[in-house]
Amino acid sequence: MCPKSINNQRLILEAAEAEFLEKGYEKARTTEIAKRAGVNHAMLHYYFQSKEKLFHRVFEDKVKMMHQLLLFNLQEDLPFLEKIKLHIEQHFDFIAANDKIPGFIILETLRNSSLRDIVAQSIHDKVKDVFVKLKREIDNEVKKGTIRAVDPHDLIFSIVSLNSFYFLNHQVLSGIADAESDRNSMLEKRKKMNVEIILNWLRI
Repeated sequence: MCPKSINNQRLILEAAEAEFLEKGYEKARTTEIAKRAGVNHAMLHYYFQSKEKLFHRVFEDKVKMMHQLLLFNLQEDLPFLEKIKLHIEQHFDFIAANDKIPGFIILETLRNSSLRDIVAQSIHDKVKDVFVKLKREIDNEVKKGTIRAVDPHDLIFSIVSLNSFYFLNHQVLSGIADAESDRNSMLEKRKKMNVEIILNWLRI
C-alpha cells in the first residue's frame, strides 16, 4: 500500500474516532467524518465500505486500548502492594487522557449487544493467564501475612469501577472546576484516594 493511501486511512480513522466518541454511532455521519479527515466521501467508502465497518474498526481499537491497561504486568520487580499502586495510577492516568472512552464503550454495548462479543474476544486469550498469575501472587502475599485473601476478579473490578466512575460523571464534575489547574488538582486528589481505598482494603 502506498504512503498516500496509508495516510488517508489514518486521517479517516482519526476523524472517525473523534466523531464516534463525540456523538456515538447513531448520530455520527460519514459525511462529517470525511469532512474532518479532509477527504471526499467516496474515498471514505473506498477504504472502509460502510459506516458500520468504520465504527467497528474504531470500537475494536478503543476496547483493545482499555483492556491492555487491565492486564497486570506481574514481571515488575516491586513489592506486591507497590505493583497494585502503580497499576491503579497508570489505569487512572490513561482514562484521564482518554476520558470519553469508558462512556463510549458502555453506551455502545448497551445500544448493540453484539458488541459485547468484541469486548470479550479482545481479552479472551490473555485474561486467563493474567488471573492465574495474579491469584498466585495474592496467595503468596496472604501466606506472608501482608494482605487479606481476595479474589483477583474482585480486585480488578474494584480498580476499574473506582477509576472509571469518576470519568463517567465527567460532565457533571467538570462544572465544579473552572480552571485546568483545578481539574488537575482534583484528578490527583481522586487518584490518590482511589489508591488508598484499594490498598486499605487489601491490607490486614
